[in-house]
Amino acid sequence: MFDCSEIFHGNAFVYFRTVYHCPFCNLCRLGQGLGIDFFHCMKCNCCLGMKLVEHNCLEKGLESNCPICYDFMFTSSAPVRALPCGHFMHSSCFQAYACSHYTCPICSKSLGDMTVYFGMLDALLAAERLPEEYRDRCQEILCNDCGNKGSSRFHWLYHKCSLCGSYNTRVINTEASTCPTSRQ
Repeated sequence: MFDCSEIFHGNAFVYFRTVYHCPFCNLCRLGQGLGIDFFHCMKCNCCLGMKLVEHNCLEKGLESNCPICYDFMFTSSAPVRALPCGHFMHSSCFQAYACSHYTCPICSKSLGDMTVYFGMLDALLAAERLPEEYRDRCQEILCNDCGNKGSSRFHWLYHKCSLCGSYNTRVINTEASTCPTSRQ
């Protein structure tokens, strides 16, 4: 391991970064070392920051390109972020992406706790009155968060999963059927 230090050379200071070698990755990486600021996850087969000890493992998850900038993440020196679904992307890419998106660009699961947002949609839909011909209609949906198929009350934009309460869904059958009970 090399220490981060500064040396006065000529008329300027030269800075050296701290580097450690991971015997599992067989790469030299920036940081203090394994057990200090990084650990090696054997299932993901990569070095991760100590704050990611509790993460959803995805086998060889970093041996892919960042879904935003397409740089290979395994050998990248840029910090990465683990998403709740187990996928990874560069931290800087996540910050830019999350400004306008709330789902994983790979699997479409929600990037975080959407309870407040979904509650706002519940209130919005409760106050809305659909035209009479659509009030008792349902559509078949697939929930991106829980992965289950089900039915949801007809709406042009929002379809709530009856199992997990998520609005992160997609319509899989556009032929609307009659729902067993009517909306109040």
